[in-house]
Amino acid sequence: MSATTGQILTDGWELLPSPYSPDQLQRLRDAAVKLADQQDDAVRQRDGAVYAARNVLSLCPEIVELWRTDSLVDWLSRLLGPKTGLVRALFFDKPPEQTWALPWHKDLLIAVRPFERVEGYSRPRLRAGVWHTEPPVEVLQQMITLRIHLDAMTLDNGPLQVLSGSHLTGKALQTSKHEPSTITSDAGDILAMRPLTVHSSGRSSPDCPSHRRVLHLEFSGMPSLPGRVEWAQFFPI
Repeated sequence: MSATTGQILTDGWELLPSPYSPDQLQRLRDAAVKLADQQDDAVRQRDGAVYAARNVLSLCPEIVELWRTDSLVDWLSRLLGPKTGLVRALFFDKPPEQTWALPWHKDLLIAVRPFERVEGYSRPRLRAGVWHTEPPVEVLQQMITLRIHLDAMTLDNGPLQVLSGSHLTGKALQTSKHEPSTITSDAGDILAMRPLTVHSSGRSSPDCPSHRRVLHLEFSGMPSLPGRVEWAQFFPI
């Protein structure tokens, strides 16, 4: 993998070429497929097909190691520092004939251990058995998401759109001042993105025959959160 850190600093996102061999990518796919066998509220299914899952690091703990390559670890460490850790993993799919979409938004919630009211954080709430809160903006500014594309992302299967530079507006959702970019990628490519970058996801074409599976991994350079709030999970890289 050859990548720089410049674009993600200015645009809030960067498409990284695949660092995985075919065998490594298949092992990631196999781990994601195991989610279909889980009887858990964190897994969302319809007509037998999984289209979303939370708490993936507990449901598929092997993902804690499977994502790792020396180049990715080095890239994250240069951006977030030597104490960076993996703090949450999600799974998304757009199966054939089961399309869905998301409007423009920023990823403002983090997974934490339960706590009483702490200044700067929203009141924690349960989502699929895991407590989530909206933290102070400086916490989100020290995070990066790696979206590992298990399948190619094409114009037909509901690709992601991003607003370059929108991460610089903090938590404010501003869409009119930024030009949208539609991202397509090969299987194995990774979209690195700041959680404060505004993004959306359109519906796939009605006759699209392919899946669009994504492992969404969130990393933080802050092992300890302000106010003595604790991550639900933290795996040093």
